[in-house]
Amino acid sequence: MKICYLADAGSVHVQKWARHFAERGNEVHVISFRNADIAGTEVHFLNPHGLISISPVASLMSKAGYLLWTGKIKRLLKKINSDIIHAHWATSYGLLAALSGFHPFILSTWGSDILTSPERYPFMKKIVEFNLKKADAVTATSKMLASATGEFIYDGKPVHIISFGVDMDLFSPSNEKSSGGNICIGIVKALEEKYGIEYLIRALRIVVERGYDSNLLIVGDGSLRKKLEKLTETLNLANSVRFIDKVDNNVVVEYLHMIDIFVVPSISSSETFGVAAVEASSCGIPVIASNIGGLPEVVVDGETGYLVPSRNETAIAERIIKLIEEPELRRKLGANGRKFVRENYEWNLCALKMEKIYESIFAN
Repeated sequence: MKICYLADAGSVHVQKWARHFAERGNEVHVISFRNADIAGTEVHFLNPHGLISISPVASLMSKAGYLLWTGKIKRLLKKINSDIIHAHWATSYGLLAALSGFHPFILSTWGSDILTSPERYPFMKKIVEFNLKKADAVTATSKMLASATGEFIYDGKPVHIISFGVDMDLFSPSNEKSSGGNICIGIVKALEEKYGIEYLIRALRIVVERGYDSNLLIVGDGSLRKKLEKLTETLNLANSVRFIDKVDNNVVVEYLHMIDIFVVPSISSSETFGVAAVEASSCGIPVIASNIGGLPEVVVDGETGYLVPSRNETAIAERIIKLIEEPELRRKLGANGRKFVRENYEWNLCALKMEKIYESIFAN
């Protein structure tokens, strides 16, 4: 089968889908506004400088700019002669796929493309509705997102829930962790407003002030880096917090193995799935997460970790302290978390669901 993705080639999730289907013997192409090398895949880079005279950023931000790419996309698809096209993101790449007129066409929604853009810009609602109407099949990463996506579909088309799966062989528990000594609290996220990392830093201050020997590892980068570093200094936590730049996904596990308690303090409902939480659980680490968006689907309160109110550093601190005081509870929740991931988010399990959709729409 020939599969063509209209998607961000730089996304680790797009790369995982492309590699998987290439390894299964399919011919895989990716048409993208961001260039990247993906093993076994041909990436067709759409260079904004080649067609649009205004700045690349302005071009890509303007949906009208995408209309200028329609002809090139159609010619590319004809040249590739794909059996299926699969667009990831309900607005930008989804619009390109819808305008191409190609079928069969699968559209996958990711989060803010459904929850944020249509609410912020009324014209985006019409674009999302148009793209979803044109799609032959629609997927979403969580139940919460599937429900939200369904509100833009008026023809009774189902939304298939296919989550971002985890390679459990890669994301496996560390054999070197001890039950005593300094406790490492951690997060692997972009340093952006919606992830609420400042509340985790403030929670650490409460934990330290109560006399618990712990430190915080923050892996990722973003626009709030300097602000968060300044906050650690203001709270006298500079020696207790370590910032690590963004790392490749296959290196993330090395940092997860340093972490005893994983925290996802998101403050936005656009956190529709929580890949970081699932990867931590796969490594046998208990997870504390905000009770918001799709996070309650990946963290089972009291079984694989704890759910806490968003924007509440005190609640985060209380759960951290409980897990510091009870090492056996940490072990139990972590073991439950890995079992939960195996039953619900193991990579091959999620990939098989996508394979079935491809086979179904290709057969029709």
